[in-house]
Amino acid sequence: MDQYLNPFEAALSRPSPSYRLLSAGRDSPVLYPVQHLRTPPREGLLGLTGPKEILLRNLASFETGLSPVSTLIHGFRGTGKTSLVLEAWHRTDMHHKSTGIPSCRLIQVDREGIPHLLPLIDALDNRPEFALVLFDDLYFPPEDPLFHHFRSFLDGGIAGLPANVGLIVTSNHRHLVSESFSRRDDALHPGETVDDTMALWDRFGLTLSFFEPDLNGYLDLVLAKLVSRNLLPLGTQRPEPSNEEPGLGKNHDFSPADSLPGILQRATLFSRLRASRSGRTAEWFADLCERGLIDSVSGSQKSESSDE
Repeated sequence: MDQYLNPFEAALSRPSPSYRLLSAGRDSPVLYPVQHLRTPPREGLLGLTGPKEILLRNLASFETGLSPVSTLIHGFRGTGKTSLVLEAWHRTDMHHKSTGIPSCRLIQVDREGIPHLLPLIDALDNRPEFALVLFDDLYFPPEDPLFHHFRSFLDGGIAGLPANVGLIVTSNHRHLVSESFSRRDDALHPGETVDDTMALWDRFGLTLSFFEPDLNGYLDLVLAKLVSRNLLPLGTQRPEPSNEEPGLGKNHDFSPADSLPGILQRATLFSRLRASRSGRTAEWFADLCERGLIDSVSGSQKSESSDE
């Protein structure tokens, strides 16, 4: 009998800590080593201490011979979902190495890679290392056949996750699928369509929800990121909390750029123009400040706003 050749075993024999499964537009899938892994924010995961501890405890299941509970992390864009996974994986891997436990690999799989999950899991099961499989920003368009494939994989088919493999999914969508109104209206039993959509979410044992911070929370993120870049003195704090956007009247009369009120005004305008107060928006604002670009950006955007 010819032995089944698993396409991922050769790649996993190499000593890489992280991989990405590439399959779209290819004749066969490839596990590609990630050479430049994204690092968590320099100032740490502000406001995410609770979810981080929960996720770390879940990943600690590896040490007890149990597979971590499949986890869904959903919420507003740019709120640190992927950064949380990277931080939890890095801490888990470092703990394994410091205590003599086999290392933990991180493997990112895209939606197009769902059909290759079973051979990937089989290859990981044959390895001494642990592995965390990540679907980042997962989303299913209406009528996507991969939706049912993935739902069955999570819970419902005959295959399960071995004890050395964990699964995490991040998404901006709580139910992971865009449900078209036409599909609901045309369905013979609309209730079954809704249940079908929610059934995927129900198959995760652990769910963590992320929300966009309010203005004060966003400005705290901005100041923390600027302090971490040595652009503001250590211990810089925002003035007393306010529900009003600082100094943003109709004429946008700005305080000096190097003053704390000026920084807060520009950060607030930046969030308005991006229609987001997420940690990612705060990160971009700090990056522009670090490169000396925020004055020109704020100035040009201020002019554009005044012309409206």
